[in-house]
Amino acid sequence: MCKRSENAAAQPNRQHCIHASATDRVQICEGSRADLGDREGGPNSAPCSRQLPDMDFQKPILFQVGHLGSLYMSWVHRPVPGPSRFFRSSILEHLTRTPWWMVPALWGPAVLLCLAQALFKQEQHWVVALPFVGIGVLLWQLLEYCIHRHVFHAQPVRYWAITLHFALHGCHHKFPMDRGRLVFPPLPAVVIAAGIHAAFQSILPQSVVMPMFTGVLIGYLSYDCIHYALHHAQLKHGWMGRLKQRHLDHHFRHPEATFGISSGVFDVLLLSLPPAAVTGLSQQ
Repeated sequence: MCKRSENAAAQPNRQHCIHASATDRVQICEGSRADLGDREGGPNSAPCSRQLPDMDFQKPILFQVGHLGSLYMSWVHRPVPGPSRFFRSSILEHLTRTPWWMVPALWGPAVLLCLAQALFKQEQHWVVALPFVGIGVLLWQLLEYCIHRHVFHAQPVRYWAITLHFALHGCHHKFPMDRGRLVFPPLPAVVIAAGIHAAFQSILPQSVVMPMFTGVLIGYLSYDCIHYALHHAQLKHGWMGRLKQRHLDHHFRHPEATFGISSGVFDVLLLSLPPAAVTGLSQQ
């Protein structure tokens, strides 16, 4: 059993992930066997980097993390390989994991139906409705940014707040290559979508409700698919390559910056770029 202290145990992994070169970080986020091993406890993984006082990675982790208290934030931003297990029950574990393909399978048809209704079954001409779809996409990108920055990167201090934070987002920073906890689960996504639609119904003119709601759905679908690709696809060039590099920097260098995932627009507008990027912009 590993008996090293929390700081000493995590240091090799921190040096490997946080201070890795750009190429190494790409290999990490593509699941390089040489860097991470095939799975938890694999031949290339470092068992001691998975341990902290009172933490047992051989047991379900969800209800352990709250005991870390003030150590939680530093611990959760030291990435480790392998999947996470939340529950002892295999049924609960299965129900709380979501394969990536479920997002386009569920939301792709919903987006097409909403888009058809927004453009062709409204009183106004589709040319008038289309700009509101674009506004909905931009609104999603703002929601994505705000939720990521102000909710997912809040700093909890109490047991249940830490547990909830880990379930929502902390697990993704601790286990960035866990495929089953990367995209948003369908049930809470449907509840949130229904809430957004109800809010639009109450505050917007009826003629723009469906176009803007469709734009939000397009933005969400794009976000979840892009996010999965940034972790598991080999993207080295072009727009997606730049998005991937930004997101790797968020995971492995600057978790306090670069909160936009599907777009960097609001990181620029709301001043949350990492220091190197700010310096680069000022020199242009």
